[in-house]
Amino acid sequence: MSPPASEDIRFRHVLVAVDGSSHAVMALSLAIALAQRDHAKLSVLTVVPNVRDGAAAAWNVPVDPLALQEEADRDADRTLRAAIDAVPQDLPVRARLRHGHAGPEIVAEAKEGEHDVVVVGARGLGRIGSMVGSVSNYVLHHVKVAVIVAHAPPPAP
Repeated sequence: MSPPASEDIRFRHVLVAVDGSSHAVMALSLAIALAQRDHAKLSVLTVVPNVRDGAAAAWNVPVDPLALQEEADRDADRTLRAAIDAVPQDLPVRARLRHGHAGPEIVAEAKEGEHDVVVVGARGLGRIGSMVGSVSNYVLHHVKVAVIVAHAPPPAP
């Protein structure tokens, strides 16, 4: 049995996860191109970490967990709006915002939204810095549909 030709592979509902990183920008570009090629639905997802949980565990540090969560929510909303603004006007797009750990939330959204492909960046930015591919790795191993992992081009010399 031979594999299908690339022109035979078509998707109906594309999910892309964005976090503002350069890899996520590349993932969004790929997801837009894929949705346009296949006349597919496009969903853009941003996951907000539950900062309150981590802040509550901090010792000897005066923090306001509610204020930290509100800041994280605002940052995620800005990231999501910027991604939606980058989608061409003629392409229908659905914005999704979830709270929790990025990997499991992306997998849950893929399943609940009946997506047939997920596009993620190879590496992302969390509130603490680089996720070193842990989210894309999680998605690759747990989602039950096609996954495309986008790497940002290297910086110009």
